[in-house]
Amino acid sequence: MLKLENAKRGDALARGLRHEYNESMTNRAGPTTNRQPLLAAAGLAFLGLYAAWLGWGSTDLFERFLIGSLMMLFTSLLAAVLAVWAQQTSGSAAIRRAWLWLSLGLLLWAGSDLARMLAGLSDPARAGDPGWMELIPLMGTFAVWLGLILYPRQPREHTGQVVLRLDVALSTAAGLTLVWIVVLQPVLANLRSGGSSLAVLNPLADLIGLLLLMNIFLLSDSGRLPAPFGWISLGLAAYTFSDLAYGALLLRNAYQTGSAVDLGWVLGDVCFALGALSQIQGKRGTMPRHRSILPRVRQFNQSYLPLTLTLILGLYTILAWQLFGTLNELGMWVTVVLSLGLFGRQGLLIGEVEFQKYASLVNSIAEPTFVCDRRGRLQMVNPALLEATGYRTPQLLGKPLDRLLPGLADTTPLLEQGLRDGWSGEVQLGQSDGAALPVSLALRPLRPSADSRLVVAGTAHDLSAQKAQQAALQAAYEQIATDRTELAALNANLEQNVAEKTASLREAYSRLEAQNLALQELDRLKSDFVSMVSHELRAPLANISAGIELSLAGSQPLPGRTHHNLELVQAEIRRLTRFVETILDLSALDAGRLPLYPSPIPLQTVVVTLRQQMTHLEGAGRVRWEIPAGFPFVVADEQALISVVFHLVDNALKYAPEGEITVSASAENARARISVRDHGPGINPEVLPWLFERFTRLDSEDAQTVYGHGLGLYIARRLLQGMDGEIRVENHPDGGACFTFWLPLAAERGEEDEV
Repeated sequence: MLKLENAKRGDALARGLRHEYNESMTNRAGPTTNRQPLLAAAGLAFLGLYAAWLGWGSTDLFERFLIGSLMMLFTSLLAAVLAVWAQQTSGSAAIRRAWLWLSLGLLLWAGSDLARMLAGLSDPARAGDPGWMELIPLMGTFAVWLGLILYPRQPREHTGQVVLRLDVALSTAAGLTLVWIVVLQPVLANLRSGGSSLAVLNPLADLIGLLLLMNIFLLSDSGRLPAPFGWISLGLAAYTFSDLAYGALLLRNAYQTGSAVDLGWVLGDVCFALGALSQIQGKRGTMPRHRSILPRVRQFNQSYLPLTLTLILGLYTILAWQLFGTLNELGMWVTVVLSLGLFGRQGLLIGEVEFQKYASLVNSIAEPTFVCDRRGRLQMVNPALLEATGYRTPQLLGKPLDRLLPGLADTTPLLEQGLRDGWSGEVQLGQSDGAALPVSLALRPLRPSADSRLVVAGTAHDLSAQKAQQAALQAAYEQIATDRTELAALNANLEQNVAEKTASLREAYSRLEAQNLALQELDRLKSDFVSMVSHELRAPLANISAGIELSLAGSQPLPGRTHHNLELVQAEIRRLTRFVETILDLSALDAGRLPLYPSPIPLQTVVVTLRQQMTHLEGAGRVRWEIPAGFPFVVADEQALISVVFHLVDNALKYAPEGEITVSASAENARARISVRDHGPGINPEVLPWLFERFTRLDSEDAQTVYGHGLGLYIARRLLQGMDGEIRVENHPDGGACFTFWLPLAAERGEEDEV
C-alpha cells in the first residue's frame, strides 16, 4: 500500500498539476511592470499615519467612531473593488473563479463595515455590540475560504502522499487542540457568565481559516506560492488578531470603534488590496526565489511544521500545568498521540527516501516504463508512458495490465514468464483514445531487498517509426511489382506496335522511294526537255538577231518607224536569248554538268566586263561601282562571277526604280565581301527565307510591272556555292535591300587598275 501511495505521487502527476498550474497563472491583463514594492511602501505609510492617529489622536468618542469607521469602510471597499477588477481582468478561468469568491467575501466584509457604521451613528458607544450583523462577515469568511481553496497553486514536489497526508493530519490535530485549549475553553467559560456567543463566531472562523492556510501551505510548493496568495494570507492573519482582540473585548464590554483593535482590520484590507493589485499587474509567477535565507526558512517551516506545532502544544500544556497547577488532559494525550505519529512519520519518511530513488530512476527513463505486482496491478508508471498512451496517472495506477495491453486476451502467461526468466516480444500498447501503439515490450523480474515478493518491471520501445518504414518499404515493393507487371505488358504491346509501325514505315518508305524515283525521272525528263527546247531555240534566235542587225546596219536607211520596231524586236530577242541561256545554265547546274574553274582573278576585270554588258540595260547609269584600287584577287570562275553580279544588279534595277545602286567590296577574314545595295522599298521579311528559291517573286503583282522569272537569285546562289562562297540578303537600316556575298581571297595580291 505504501508503494501504491508513493506511485500515485509520481512525477507524472506532479508534471500534470504543474502544467495545469502554469496554464491557470496566465494573465493577459495589465502591465507586467512590478510596482508592488512602491504600493506596499505607500500602504505602510498610510498604516503608519493611521496607527499614529490611533495612539495620539482625539479622544472624542464620536470623532473616533466616525474616523475609525470611515477608515475601515474605505480600505474594505478599496480591497473589494480591486478584487472585482482582478476577477474581470484575469486571463485564466481558474484564477477568475477563485477571485470571484474572494471578491464576494471582501464585498460582504465591506457591507458589514457599512452596516456597523450606519448602526453606530445614532449611538457610537454601542457600535461594537454584537448582533445579527456578525453573520455578514462570517459569510464573507466562508467565501474567502472557498476562494483560497480554488486558487491555483504549484503542488509540493518530492514528497510522498502518505507522509504528506500524515503531516496535514498531525498539524491539523495540533492546531485544533491549541485553538481549543488557548481560545475556545476560556471563551466558553466567559460565555457561561453571560457573554454573547456571537462574539466568538468570527474569531473561531478566522482560526479555522488559519488552519486551512496552514494545510494549503503544507500541500503547496513553498518557493512557488503565488504572490496574491501570500498577500491574502497576511491579510487573514491580520484579521485574525483583530477578531481575537475584538472577541475578548466584547466579552468584557470594553470594545470601542476607533481603537487600536481596528488596525488589524485595516492592515488586512490593505494586504487584500495589494494581493488584488499584484494579480492585476500580472504577478502570475510565484514568490521570487531570492538567494536570501527566506526560501530556506519557508522550506524548513514546511518540513518541520508538524513537529513545531506538537512541541508548542506540549510546552503550553506543561507551562500551564506549572503555572496554574492544573494539567490539561486533552493537551497531554494529544501531545502523546502526536509524538507517536511523528515517530511513525519519520519511519515512513526514511522508507520514502529509499523508494524515491527507485521512483526517480523509473521516472527518468526515456522509454515508457511501468512496474506491476505479481497479480498484474500497475504500481508505478513513468511520464514517458503517460505521454505515449495519453492516460493520466490515476487512470492507470492500481489497474490491471490488460488496460495497457488490450490486444492480449490474457496477460497471465506473460507475467508468469516475466516473473521467472523475463519475456520480450512485440505487442500493441493501448492508448486513451482507443488507438494502439506498436511497441517492443520487455518484462523483467524485480526482487526488492525488503522482502522476497516478486514484482515485474516492463519497458516498451516505440516501434511506430520502424513499422511505418516497413509499411512504406512493403508498399514500395508491391508498387515495384505492379509497375514491373505493367511494364512487361507495355513492352509486349510496344514490341507489337513497333513491329506494326515498322512494317507501315517500311511500306511507306517503299512507296516514297518509288515516288522519288518517279519524280527524279520526271525531273530528268523535264530537264532534258527544257535543255532540248532551249538548244533548239538558241539557233533560230541567233539567226533572227543576226538578220535584224544586218537590216539595221544596211546601206539603205530604213524609215523611222521601221527602224524603231526592229530595235524593239532585237531587244526582245536578246532578252529571250538571255532567258534561254539562263534555262540552259540552270539545267546544267541541276544536272551537275556546268563546269566551274575557280582561279585568282582581279575584281576590276569583272567590273569592266559587266559595264560593257549592261550598257543596253535601262537605268544602268544609276549603278555606282565602289571597288577599292588594288583590291586583292578573288578565287572564282570569271564567267560565273560575272553572272552572279549581273543577276544581283539586274534584280536591283528591276525592283528599285529610283535611286542609285551601289556595288562595293571589302576584305574581311581572308574573304572578299561584295555587296549590292539599292534604295528601293526593301523586301518583305516574310519573303526573305524563300528569296533564293526557284521561281520566287517578291510580289504576285510584280509580274505585271517587272519582267522576270524568279531564277536569277537562285542561279546566283548555286554558282556561289560551287565557288565555295555564300550569299545573304537583308533590309538596310537606311532603306532598300542589300545583297552580300563572300568569296575566298587569293593568297597573293595582283596588280589592278583603279575604276
